[in-house]
Amino acid sequence: MSGGADVSRGHFEKLMLFSVIIPSYNRARFIEATLESVRAQECQDYETIVVDDGSTDETMSILGRHPSVQVLRQDNKGRGPARNYGVSKSSGEYIAFLDSDDIWFPWTLQTFADVIRDQNEPDLIAARLFEFWNDRELEAIKKAPLEVDVFDDYYAASHKSYFVGACMTIIRREAFLAVGGFTSRPIYAEDCDLALRLGLVRKFVQILAPVTLGYRQHGTNARRDYARLYSGTVLLVDSERAGRYPGEAASESDRLRLVTLHTRPFSVACIKHGWQRYGWDLYWKTFGWHLRLLRWKYLLGFPVLAAWCALRRQTTGETAQIREETP
Repeated sequence: MSGGADVSRGHFEKLMLFSVIIPSYNRARFIEATLESVRAQECQDYETIVVDDGSTDETMSILGRHPSVQVLRQDNKGRGPARNYGVSKSSGEYIAFLDSDDIWFPWTLQTFADVIRDQNEPDLIAARLFEFWNDRELEAIKKAPLEVDVFDDYYAASHKSYFVGACMTIIRREAFLAVGGFTSRPIYAEDCDLALRLGLVRKFVQILAPVTLGYRQHGTNARRDYARLYSGTVLLVDSERAGRYPGEAASESDRLRLVTLHTRPFSVACIKHGWQRYGWDLYWKTFGWHLRLLRWKYLLGFPVLAAWCALRRQTTGETAQIREETP
């Protein structure tokens, strides 16, 4: 499957180990803290590129106070194209993605550098995240000895259910470019699609310790846009059925475990939050795969949960959040 447009490498010399790519859209409230966390890194072998995706708030004004940051701007096209644009203007050997509402700890980049050195330059590394709502929660996070889980490739880790989100991803530039970058479609779950297309890259490392990413929770997180998440999740299902992910029959079981790792919790969330049509559609689209994987708890529990949620809305008078928009 082809990814997003405009991720060509161009002509440059490698100047540093990391290119930190930060897409941003109307994140004036958070981006200062994000940039400060990058500036505080113990490892200084990096460049920082922020791609403003057509913000209409004070984001650009804040970015203007950071002369060491390369700022790019585009019309609002979405996070995938923004990240691709940033990569096309970068020069690091590895791409480290960070979202504009999240933060790094002072040891984050050095931890990535240690993994690259110790594990003979793997193609794909996943950060260890900590979800937080209030900055005070971060005070409990302390640096810990490095601990990792290492696999020949990402598919080989399918039985561990490791999620590789965009803000957790550190990837060798050549591997990113080889698969065409992120999809340019205006969807969410674009990071899951990228991870599946990277399924057979040389060596995948999951960081278990220390925590390297503070994943901020707030009312405008992308995970709350059910329409775009549904579109992205369906893309995973359709791409697997169309044979767009690597590995052919030899990797099919691994791919199915990873695709359903995303469809299963999202379909449940849809039912719980009133998006019944989306939840049931994903349930039936992946029913055979779950049967093959012997996911009986999900297959039997989903209809029960759906019935209970429907009954609760009837008895409490809760208004269902059923939407009929086309994602």
